[in-house]
Amino acid sequence: MTSHAPKPARRRGTAAEEARLAIEQAETDGVARDAMTLRMTLRDVSELKRDPKVPMADISYGPDGMRYLGVAVDQGGVTQSTLDRGDTSYVRGAAVEAVVKPKATRKKAVKKVAATAA
Repeated sequence: MTSHAPKPARRRGTAAEEARLAIEQAETDGVARDAMTLRMTLRDVSELKRDPKVPMADISYGPDGMRYLGVAVDQGGVTQSTLDRGDTSYVRGAAVEAVVKPKATRKKAVKKVAATAA
């Protein structure tokens, strides 16, 4: 018997519908929209912006970035779109720590000197 990791639940709607549902659920649980952050994949953000069913009034842009239904949107950096309700250690807009790789260097070639017969 092999043990496979469980597959994530399939999305049933568009990115906009799923985000709206998550926001409304969080709001009914008592979370303020200012505390929420939509952490979305780049693909889902692109889908959200291009969705013809989403009214123009639902998406806004400002100096702090994009907002959907009054909730801040962080684009990229995740493998699956989620709604952060403000109860985790996630800090909106914080820079993701980049992994620094050491720079590859080539070793210099050493000339081989033929041994002289004595």
